[in-house]
Amino acid sequence: MHLLGHHLPEHNLLRIALTAFYGISHATAPRVLARLSIPADAKVSSLTETQITALSAYLSAPAASTPPSKIVLAAPGKAADAAAAKKAAAEGPVDDPLNAIKIEVDLRRQRQADILHHRHIGTYRGRRHAMGLPVRGQTTQNNARTARRLNRMPTAKFSTSTHVEFDAPVPQPPSQILRMLGMQ
Repeated sequence: MHLLGHHLPEHNLLRIALTAFYGISHATAPRVLARLSIPADAKVSSLTETQITALSAYLSAPAASTPPSKIVLAAPGKAADAAAAKKAAAEGPVDDPLNAIKIEVDLRRQRQADILHHRHIGTYRGRRHAMGLPVRGQTTQNNARTARRLNRMPTAKFSTSTHVEFDAPVPQPPSQILRMLGMQ
């Protein structure tokens, strides 16, 4: 199944398949499923059309989705729990961190902006990012190869060729010029 440009394998559990999205971890995926009332052990192939629609709507705009309800169903004979649930429901909307979740392009853009901010103000972390060295205190004695590769900022690819379109004389070193003039 394709969801927002990602291929989710049909045989995988949905909570595992959701980690294909940049910004959704193994800890976040079950919370997203619980918010959308999808069973945690659901496979990608077992999703209904309404669940797929709800999932794609949530992942495309988390803040615009409907918040979870605060009403907690109490077990029979637990009047105190039911009263606490009613009180919590009367307090107002839930301040859910999943409302502010950023995934894919938004998260990448924010991460790059944070790195550029650190580089601009000249912090230690910013200088380490600029040099392509490990940022979080790792040693550079041996294996900083991965950090150099991952911290590299994309640079524009400009041509540096010295190809000349017109027939200009090729500059010669001074010793060759003197030799050509017979002075040496």
